[in-house]
Amino acid sequence: MKINRLLVGTLVICGLSISAIAQEYSQDEIYNAMCQKCHGKFAEGNPLKKGPSLIDKTKEELSVDLFELDHDGYQSSGTGHDIMEYNLGVIENKGMIVDPDKMAAYIYKTFGKKEK
Repeated sequence: MKINRLLVGTLVICGLSISAIAQEYSQDEIYNAMCQKCHGKFAEGNPLKKGPSLIDKTKEELSVDLFELDHDGYQSSGTGHDIMEYNLGVIENKGMIVDPDKMAAYIYKTFGKKEK
């Protein structure tokens, strides 16, 4: 019984230590670190990486696209979506969380074309 308490205590302390050092990233930090390589510094796209422009999309379109990628909802057979699904996994493996609504809002507010 004493060993069980010691084991549980150790696991709790380890869990608290790991959560205490976990870093939270803003959508801006994630975009600049991980997305701009393919989508461009200003979301203008990068033909060399086959990354499409994001500036003409509405906030809702961006949010739906990101949500579907994250939840395997894309019904496209295009390899661009396969690449993006893979990249999203890489981003998450680095401890970065892409919230579809927050990332869509960030991209739209920062780079989107505004109606006059």
